[in-house]
Amino acid sequence: MKSLKSRVLSGVGAALVALSLSAPALASWETPVKADAPDYTNVAAGLVAVAAQLTDTVDLNDEVINAEHIKIVYLQDVLNDADIDIVDDTLNNLVLNLQILNLQNVLKDVDVANGIKVGDVLSNNDVDVSDVVGVKVFDVNGIKKLLVFVK
Repeated sequence: MKSLKSRVLSGVGAALVALSLSAPALASWETPVKADAPDYTNVAAGLVAVAAQLTDTVDLNDEVINAEHIKIVYLQDVLNDADIDIVDDTLNNLVLNLQILNLQNVLKDVDVANGIKVGDVLSNNDVDVSDVVGVKVFDVNGIKKLLVFVK
């Protein structure tokens, strides 16, 4: 598996936009941390987290996200081994898995510029949408940015 701190789809436009971002949002976007990852410490927290992620993802259908504003983050890059074990246990819950499947289905069809979908961006980076376990949407100065968490 390709393991970078996180895989970033970036371009010159992203660098220009970064200059106008607020420091806290930029810091979290540029270097995702444990607090950015979905809260899957238990099934109840996971269900709440996925519901919020679904709402944020559905809201993206009214927007167009630029490909350079989609960042793929591997959970092992922001969580320690003990946290990964907890996530694994939580993700074994059938109801939570069904909700994550809903999230994956909504996410893959979110528009990116020029008729490309988020699912296409993931595929172009060797990530299958079925590996997605969570998302975090940023709205920084009116610009939507997306962290996609994969396992």
